[in-house]
Amino acid sequence: MRKSLKMFLDANFLIYLNTGEQRAWSFFESLVPDNILYTDALVLDETLYISKKKYGVRYTDTADFIKGVILASTKILRIGEEELAYAMRLLHTLDPSDAIHIAVMIRNKEKAIVSENKRLDAIKTIKRIWLQ
Repeated sequence: MRKSLKMFLDANFLIYLNTGEQRAWSFFESLVPDNILYTDALVLDETLYISKKKYGVRYTDTADFIKGVILASTKILRIGEEELAYAMRLLHTLDPSDAIHIAVMIRNKEKAIVSENKRLDAIKTIKRIWLQ
């Protein structure tokens, strides 16, 4: 039996899922049974906005995807004052939204993120995982 990992799902991964990218779906299906998946509300906001702006996916379709797929398999982590304070210390390295995601991960003892964002490699305590 494979050991379960706690993995944070970044917006770029959810957007690929939402737009039907087959490699993303195959990878997601391999993650769901054996891992504990997390994200935060900011990722969901980014998924809604970018799916519409860049790919023309209606907000209602993305909302259905979030409700039907993401919320069924993924725990939503809270973003609070402590996470925001921690994120402010990361702004020299990361963009604000990335800093918030990393702060949420660190505060929740997450060690892995599914993301294509190579800038996250600068955070040595977090392992970035991308499609295989």
